[in-house]
Amino acid sequence: MATLAAALDREDAAPGDRHHRRLIQELAVRASVSLAVLVFDIIFDVTTVGGGNRIVRSAALLGVLVNVVYYAAARAAPGARIQAYLRMLIDVELITLGLYGAGGLAAAPYLGVYAVVPVYAGLVFSSRACLLATALAAVSYLAVALITSRGPVAPVGSAWVIAAFNLLVVSIVGVVTAILAEAYRRSRLRLAALNQELEQAHDESLRLNAEIQRSARLSMLGEGVAGVAHELNNVMNIVLGHVGLAHNRRAELSAEVARHLDRALEGCENATRILRNTMGAVREGSAEKRRVSLADVARRTVELKAYDLRRDGITIRVRFAENVPAVHGVAFQLQQVLLNLITNAQQALREKRAAPRTIEIVGTVDDGRVVIEVRDSGPGIAPEALPRLFTPFFTTKADGTGLGLTVSTAIVRDHGGTLTGDNRPVGGAVFRIELPASPPE
Repeated sequence: MATLAAALDREDAAPGDRHHRRLIQELAVRASVSLAVLVFDIIFDVTTVGGGNRIVRSAALLGVLVNVVYYAAARAAPGARIQAYLRMLIDVELITLGLYGAGGLAAAPYLGVYAVVPVYAGLVFSSRACLLATALAAVSYLAVALITSRGPVAPVGSAWVIAAFNLLVVSIVGVVTAILAEAYRRSRLRLAALNQELEQAHDESLRLNAEIQRSARLSMLGEGVAGVAHELNNVMNIVLGHVGLAHNRRAELSAEVARHLDRALEGCENATRILRNTMGAVREGSAEKRRVSLADVARRTVELKAYDLRRDGITIRVRFAENVPAVHGVAFQLQQVLLNLITNAQQALREKRAAPRTIEIVGTVDDGRVVIEVRDSGPGIAPEALPRLFTPFFTTKADGTGLGLTVSTAIVRDHGGTLTGDNRPVGGAVFRIELPASPPE
């Protein structure tokens, strides 16, 4: 029979204990089949000519005892692949010997036993080994049939028909097994590739989530710095005005007071310049805006979240109208907004056990503005939380930061749009993004 040991030999990194365990499994299968043939012969006596019974039983016993030699050779000698082919060929010849003892051509009704070897070889070894075992079985039995057909007992005319039919069945089984085994191996490779892609997408999603959290903190810090700088700038403008008025009358002051006034004016001007530079730095980034397809952004975002959503049993759909125009913005920032809204919907649906558990991203055009709605079938937003949805640091989650929607609102506002949230009449929440359409290039 074909061997799992040879299959593992093709995997350079296969552990030795796994190799040994599968070798034991192969030898156990071979011994079980041989014992089954022996018991069947003892009960039903498959011999068709005198004296053949001893050959059948000897071949079956040999099929059991030879496993000891196989085990010793596999443990002591190299070349697992070659040994596997040899074991497979010996199995075919042992079956042929048993059929010879059972009457050769007259034993044609028992040819189905040949199918065990190619089926096992195709499943655990390779399609090539399966075809080789099938061909060897056909050739070996035809040789035995020709030898026994010239014996003292002439076979009946239908014996050749039965033999040909059963050999055809064995050949069909072998070829079909080889085809199915090859298809199975290819599907496993495709499945492994898909799993790898899913893992990569999952890792990318985790990385992007971490980046969003970092960007959220930085954005909130920037918003805070911008607000403080704006207020300080207003105060400094007032101070600078009064100091400037006093500086215009420095001729009426003593030299020492005038010198201190000069330094105060210089300090106020420096402080005002620093505050203006700070506000300018916070507002940087808009220069990188370009035409962006929100449909493409939505699909890329869904790809990043596909693994997590499938794991949670959540279905997500993307539906965009054909006439949705592009917008003028930064694709990565818009992706951050959609990813945050999808993640919020996912977390809400985790609390819902009953179906349906769906998220929809719908893109339309409303009065010349591009609209994206992220809808979910979750429990919705608590009425007391609706007025404070976009308040910084407000959250209903135990481990939330309360920054996601605030940062998303800032990004959408920087793109000239609006972000709103509400409950759907049919149940669940809906967040609506409205952005101005980008003029055609």
